[in-house]
Amino acid sequence: MEIKNKNIARIVNSLFQTFLVTYLLLLLIEQIWSNSISLYLNLNYFLIIVIIFGILSVFTKQEQAKKEPISSLDYVYIAFLSIAGVIIIFIKTKELGYLSYLISIIAGTLIFLLSYLVLTEDEEDI
Repeated sequence: MEIKNKNIARIVNSLFQTFLVTYLLLLLIEQIWSNSISLYLNLNYFLIIVIIFGILSVFTKQEQAKKEPISSLDYVYIAFLSIAGVIIIFIKTKELGYLSYLISIIAGTLIFLLSYLVLTEDEEDI
């Protein structure tokens, strides 16, 4: 019975991760190119599916696998995502003038710091 529960937990967790990443990518595409996704799919309904699988994932929590050490590629990935966040936020707020530079830089810094904290938090627990 325990093996069956582990398989169900893995499936639910994988589905949640897949739906979450898909939702975030679709939301990003919708923000960059308006009405490109909303003409075909209501993202609010998709968000409900993500939330349901998120709740199921919490209730079917499985043991965490052993964490790998942080590599330099992880830092490059975080930096890339931070820069992408700065660019996207600047594009969406450029009507604000000089304030858009400030908002973009602060948001990029927050993206980097929060990603770094999440990445190193588990390492400190070990």
